[in-house]
Amino acid sequence: MKTTSDIRQARVAGMFYPATAGEIRTQLGREVQNVRKAMDERSPEGVILGGVLPHAGMDYCAHHAVHFFESLRVSGQKPDTVVIVHPNHSGYGPPVSVDGHHFWETPLGQVGVDLELSEASMLPFSSRAQLREHSSEVIVPYLQYFLDEGFRIMSVNVLQQSVEIAREVAERIANGANQLGRNVLLLASSDFSHFLTPEESAPLDDKVLAKILEKDTPGVEKMVHQYHVSVCGFGPVMTLMEYAALTDPAYRVRLLSRGHSGEVIPSGKVVNYMSLLFSSEK
Repeated sequence: MKTTSDIRQARVAGMFYPATAGEIRTQLGREVQNVRKAMDERSPEGVILGGVLPHAGMDYCAHHAVHFFESLRVSGQKPDTVVIVHPNHSGYGPPVSVDGHHFWETPLGQVGVDLELSEASMLPFSSRAQLREHSSEVIVPYLQYFLDEGFRIMSVNVLQQSVEIAREVAERIANGANQLGRNVLLLASSDFSHFLTPEESAPLDDKVLAKILEKDTPGVEKMVHQYHVSVCGFGPVMTLMEYAALTDPAYRVRLLSRGHSGEVIPSGKVVNYMSLLFSSEK
């Protein structure tokens, strides 16, 4: 029997995404129709390993996130476990942790947590780290909408972001997945530059994006620090890059969509969003 302590309740429903299942389905359905007009309907080449996705409110970034999820739907791939690697905005918890609840709940229902993979990955558990964190939760309604039932999630909370930690986390996830025979999809939750003008922020993000497309993990960290680029989840992005390299050193990266909050509500200070798809021929 499920108890309240087993379930991570939705904390940002009605704020970052709609409060009811019907509203979520309506909004995402509308975005899918808009995206299909702009994207190639062909199935992505190869196997989708993961992606970089924004974690702002759906009103601001669903258009960009849906590009990835619609590509995943068209591919027909069915992951066993979706690993969401995300930053820690609150400061709660250890440098890296996984959530210990058995289920996560949104207005669309409950999703099971892959506790076996969490244990096999040998990462510390901390439900406290999720107390005030939204950057993993906001991804779950997309998964529920676009994927059939049967998948589970594993939320990896990254407070301390560095190349070394990204490599270690990627290796632990890959080892755990191989040990259990899990088909894993890894998602890096991150927004890009925060609260600058579009003209100021785009060149800064370009420096980081170039290193992602070049598959240069240390270069991502170097650009973030050297140019003070406010990419809140650069650690999760580097984790995805390292995980993809472990899976297939010849992995590919494609930019699917890019924009900013000022395109929704005009403002001189915006937050930038990107959706990227990582794939392999294997």
